[in-house]
Amino acid sequence: MSPLLIQAGFAEDEVCEPVRHMPNQRRRSHTFDNGQSPNIPGRLFTEINRSAPQIRLQLSIPKARGQHPSFDTSPSTQEDTPQSEFGPETPVSTSSPGIAKVVDLTKSVTTKSVYAVAHGGLSDIYTGEWHRTDAGTGEAKVVAVAIKVLRIMARKDHDGHRARKRLDKEVYVWYRLEHPNIVKLFGTSYHMSGRPAMIMQWYANGSAAEYLEKTNPDADRLQLILDVARGLAYLHTNSPPIVHADLKANNILITDEGRAAICDFGLSEVVEDLNQPTGYTLSTPHVGPLRWRAPEFLENDGPAMFTSDVWSFGCTAFELLTGTMPYEHCKGDYQVMKSMQEGMKPYLPDDPAFQALDSRVKVLLDSCWSFIPSDRPHMIDVQAQLEAICSSS
Repeated sequence: MSPLLIQAGFAEDEVCEPVRHMPNQRRRSHTFDNGQSPNIPGRLFTEINRSAPQIRLQLSIPKARGQHPSFDTSPSTQEDTPQSEFGPETPVSTSSPGIAKVVDLTKSVTTKSVYAVAHGGLSDIYTGEWHRTDAGTGEAKVVAVAIKVLRIMARKDHDGHRARKRLDKEVYVWYRLEHPNIVKLFGTSYHMSGRPAMIMQWYANGSAAEYLEKTNPDADRLQLILDVARGLAYLHTNSPPIVHADLKANNILITDEGRAAICDFGLSEVVEDLNQPTGYTLSTPHVGPLRWRAPEFLENDGPAMFTSDVWSFGCTAFELLTGTMPYEHCKGDYQVMKSMQEGMKPYLPDDPAFQALDSRVKVLLDSCWSFIPSDRPHMIDVQAQLEAICSSS
C-alpha cells in the first residue's frame, strides 16, 4: 500500500528548529520528596531551586517555594473520568490503561467539508457533525464540530494502537478541562482513514488573528488579552498544572460572544512523538513558532516551563493589541534569533504601535519579556493587573 499523504498546507507562522549544542541554561524543575515523578499525562512543569539540575523528562512534579500541589498518582478509575453529556452508548477509548479515558467519537462523527477550512501549525481543520444522544432526555442531537486532524503521514507499517495510546495520553489533559477561556474538547476520532483527530467545539469566528483583522477590528482587544490571561492562569494553577508551550494568536479562538478561548496545548509533543519510526512521519518536520518562543530555547532544547509561557503570552498580547507579529522588524528566523541573542525584545524602541499602548500595559508586557525567566511575573499576577487596568479604562 502506498503511503497516505495527509494534506500539508503550511501555516503562515515561521518555524525553526531550536538551536542545539549551546551551553545549557540553568532551569528550575521539581520532583516529589522521594525524587520520583508519577505517571501523569501532559507536559506538567513548574519552578523551584535554580541550582537544581535540569530534568529532561517530559514530566516533572512541582514543589515550588516549599510547597507543592497534592497529586493523586494512583491509576485513574472510571469515577475519575469526566462525565460527559452524551449517553453511555458512545464508545470510550481503552487504549491507555492506567490513565483516565478520552471519549472515542469515531463512530458518531462525520466530516462535512471536503477540504480543510483552516490550517494550524500542526494540524488541518475540517467542519463536521457529531451525532450524539442526550444523557438526560435520550434525545438525538446533531452538534457542529471542528475536526482537527494532526498533520502526519501514515505508513503501511504504522502502529495504530500506539498512535491512539499516545494521543489519548496527551489530550486527556485538555479533555478534562472546563473553563470559559479554554476551547472545549469533546473527544478523539479516527474516522478519516485512521488519522488521529480531535473533535472540538466549532467556533465560527475563527482565530483571534482572523477575527481582529477581518471580522471585528474594533473589538475590545484589552478584554481579549484578559481572557487569554485568565485561561493561561487556569492552566498554570490547575491540579496538576499545565504548560501550554505553543501560545500565539492563531491558537486563540473567538466564541460566538466575542470572547477568547485557548486551544492546541500538548499537540507539539504528540506530533513529535508520532514522528518516530514506529509508524508516522511529520509532514511539517519543525514545530514551534520561533517569534513567540522564549529566548532560553535558543540555548536549551529542554521542556517548556511556566516562565516560557509568560514570555509567549507577552508576544501574543502584543500581537492582539497592535495587529503586528512579535519581532515584526525581522524578516526571517535567523534575524529573530540574532535579535534575541543581542537582548532585543519583540518590539523596536520607537515602534509606534507599542508606544501607543496604555503605559500600564507596556510595563506589564516588558515584565513578561524579561530575559531572566525567574523575573517574569506569574500568570495569576498578570491576570490581576489586567483586571485592574480593564476596570479603570
